Amino acid sequence: CDRRQRQLCIRDRCYTAYHWLPSLLVDLRRSMPGLEVTLAVEHTRDPIPALEAGDIDVALLTQATIPRATLGARKLFSDEIVFVVASSHPLAGRKTLTRDDLREHTLLTSQTPPAESHWFLTQVFGRERPRLRFERLPLTEAMFDLARAGLGVAVISEWIAGPHLGKGDLVAKRLASGPLQRSWRIAWRREASEAAHRLATALEGLAPRRLAAG
Repeated sequence: CDRRQRQLCIRDRCYTAYHWLPSLLVDLRRSMPGLEVTLAVEHTRDPIPALEAGDIDVALLTQATIPRATLGARKLFSDEIVFVVASSHPLAGRKTLTRDDLREHTLLTSQTPPAESHWFLTQVFGRERPRLRFERLPLTEAMFDLARAGLGVAVISEWIAGPHLGKGDLVAKRLASGPLQRSWRIAWRREASEAAHRLATALEGLAPRRLAAG
């Protein structure tokens, strides 16, 4: 990002996923007059090198290792990965889902970094590496559209899924083995500490609520 202005570049995995992001950015600009906030979606797969190179100032992270000697970091909260299906889907009537259910149905996911994919497989299947059918989609809306059509099971954060569940055509489930909890952190370049702390405080107020049945 251009450093000739007072500018904060935020790495975000998928802008369309986060319904709260526009109002959050407005609040951040109001709290720091003169600050120009931009989103750097091109660095979604490899944010840490982008932070260290100065290409972005702040990143929202889940599984990445943060080198604390060069970057600031702060834990935000945990969210749950849920499994969203159409209300007419054969799995919709289940109280919880099993690993076999995931083997038998197409899993609709975003184009996640390898570290997040590894975390998911390890949390669900342990050392087993089953043959799974993934449909990786660039837009969150496409995941929900395919799920509504009964074409798969959307694997997604409850933080993102919430606004899509109000119409009754989609339901969220969790695994019988228990919730898949994932920790969120924020990392920043030292030069962006003030803005990063304000952003972190605002994000902590947006912690997700439990959505899945069971």
